[in-house]
Amino acid sequence: MNAKLQRLRVFAHRHKNEFSYFWKYAIPAKFRLRKYRSRGVILLRLDLIGDCTMFTSSAAELRRFYQDRSMTVVCLSISRPVFERLGIFDKIICVDFKPHEVDYEKLAVLIEELRKEEYDLLLQPQASKYPLADILAAAIKCNRRIAIATNPGNSGVYWVRMVNFLYNRFIPVPKGNVSEFDYYGAFVRGVEGSDYQTTRPSLPYGEQHFIEGAYYVLYPGGSLSQKFWPAERFAELANHIYQRTGLRGVILGVSREQWVSDRLKAALDFRTAMWMIDLTGKTSIFDVIDIIGNAALVVSNDTSGVHIAAATNTPSVASAGGWFYGRFLPYHIEDVKPEDHLPLVAHTEMPCYYCNWDWVTVEARNQECLRRLNRGEVCECLEQISVEQMRSLVDQIIEEEAL
Repeated sequence: MNAKLQRLRVFAHRHKNEFSYFWKYAIPAKFRLRKYRSRGVILLRLDLIGDCTMFTSSAAELRRFYQDRSMTVVCLSISRPVFERLGIFDKIICVDFKPHEVDYEKLAVLIEELRKEEYDLLLQPQASKYPLADILAAAIKCNRRIAIATNPGNSGVYWVRMVNFLYNRFIPVPKGNVSEFDYYGAFVRGVEGSDYQTTRPSLPYGEQHFIEGAYYVLYPGGSLSQKFWPAERFAELANHIYQRTGLRGVILGVSREQWVSDRLKAALDFRTAMWMIDLTGKTSIFDVIDIIGNAALVVSNDTSGVHIAAATNTPSVASAGGWFYGRFLPYHIEDVKPEDHLPLVAHTEMPCYYCNWDWVTVEARNQECLRRLNRGEVCECLEQISVEQMRSLVDQIIEEEAL
């Protein structure tokens, strides 16, 4: 009992600011008697670019279902270009801070903006949400709130139990190690009462104005350095692609990833280097969508680049580690069309797979990988993916697409 009380105290101290904001709005919201007269729908999607890109087709299906209503999406500022390019929402409201590092001054301004409008229905399809999502759900003026059942990882068990009363209905999550698309499908079917089947993500793209002639894309960076397949192996793959196709290569990424792009370029053969363009930190997300959409091939880590490739139906190859293997990559799509280019994925399964980035689990299963994580080095499950594995998948695309 004492141990449980101590855990509760730690939880309350850690979330004291979230507590204050949540309860300020949750009680009046839950016990409000008069209904709002709006028919509007508001969708919360507080995820990064790759996750939001994966969600595009399911978002489009929800928009189709509520086509006779106004529909607003609330997203992170970094992901706004995805929803702007998708072009299906009447209004986009942005969260200008990280959901796990809340800026409370900005949160107050955001809530003030959100409470200017009234809605009939709030949709919360994010299975691994942070407490911020529940705070916004409480603050938004709406009659009903529907959410997918929450995995406690990003919020904690106590928080999830505390806030669940806010929602009018929960849609059950699939069990086991399932794909993110399975969550999307379950949510849409639960909201619509339909037999909806998930499809390949989809984003419109236009002409790009950076590269002349045919080209392929390398995406050697990502959100965490521990998830980067070694840059020198990207270089080996680039040399191979040039030798087989003569295509110009294009490196994409954000400015903080310049170091990995530089390592890749330093390891290239002279001829390959002459035909390589480094656009790291020089493009917007809109540019990236257009560049990837017009590419012959994309080679990427498990990051937004491969999901944008899928959404623009560009052939792609990606390396995938074991932390969430099967959730984000490989894709599990229920309604695959013959013309769909889903990512081809290289991986090397290990006993420590499905660790969910839980370092206690990693320590119990793989001491070497824990050492790597602590030093900011690539995970062992990625280190074990060979150039030959990736090259085999690249060659498959070269032959199928006659590059």
